[in-house]
Amino acid sequence: MFSIMVALVFSIADATAKDDKLATQIDDSVKASREEFGSEAYLFPGWLIDLSAGYSLSRGNSDKSDFLARAAVIKKFEETWELIAKGEYAWGEVKDQDTGEYDKTADRGLISAQGNLFVIDNGFLYGRSEESYDKIKKLDRRLDNGIGAGYDLYRDEDSYTAVEAGFSYIDSKYEDGQRDHGVYLRLAQNGALVINEQVTLLESVEYKPKLKDFNDYLINAEASIRVGLFSQIYFMFSVTDRYDNTPAAGTKRNDLSLITSLGVSI
Repeated sequence: MFSIMVALVFSIADATAKDDKLATQIDDSVKASREEFGSEAYLFPGWLIDLSAGYSLSRGNSDKSDFLARAAVIKKFEETWELIAKGEYAWGEVKDQDTGEYDKTADRGLISAQGNLFVIDNGFLYGRSEESYDKIKKLDRRLDNGIGAGYDLYRDEDSYTAVEAGFSYIDSKYEDGQRDHGVYLRLAQNGALVINEQVTLLESVEYKPKLKDFNDYLINAEASIRVGLFSQIYFMFSVTDRYDNTPAAGTKRNDLSLITSLGVSI
C-alpha cells in the first residue's frame, strides 16, 4: 500500500495594515496563508487566491482511491467590504475484493460566495449563498442563502477568534424526490492560533438548526494543524466533520474525514 499526496496553494494578498481587519471571515486555511505569506505577495494587490488538491492511492489488500480539491478567492473592494468565493470537490472509490467492482466512497461538491460589509471596527454585515450536493448521502442539491452579522471577538499578533450569527433559507432536494426546506438559524465561529513561525492551529464550526424544529439541524466543523517545513512548503493535517441530524433514508447522519496534504505558497 502506498499513498500519494499532492497540494498546491497560491497566496496573493495586499500587505497593508487595514487589510488585516478585512480577514475575519476568510476561510481559516486561506487566512493562515494570508497572515504568513501576505507580506511577500505582490502580483495582484487586494486579491488572495488559494488552490489545493490531494490524492491518495492504495493497492494490495485493499484497492482504494481518494481525491479532494479546494479553491478560495478573496477580493477586497475599497476599505469597507470584501467578496469571498469558495469551492470544494471530493471523490473516492474502493474495490470490492469479492466482485471486483468499485463502489463510490465520496462524490460531493460545494460552491459558495459571501460578501462582508464592515460597518464598524471589527464588525460587519454579511450576505451569503451556497450550493452543494452529496451523492453518497443521496442529496441531489442543497441551496443555502442567508444574511447576518459577524464580529472579531479577539485578535492579537498570534491568535484570533470570530463569530457570526444570522438566518438562512435552506432548500434540500434528495434523489427519491423528497424535499426539505425552511428558515434556519445560523451560528458560526472560527479561530486561529500561531504557535510559532512553523506551526499554526486552525478551527471552525457552524451550527444550523431549523426554526420550526430544532431537532432538524446541520453541523459542519473542521480543525487543522499547519506545519511549515522549509521556505514556503508546508504540511497540513485536517479533521472535518459534517453532521445532518435528518438525513435521507438509508444514509448515516455523520461523515468524518481525515485529510493530509503537502502545500506550497508562491
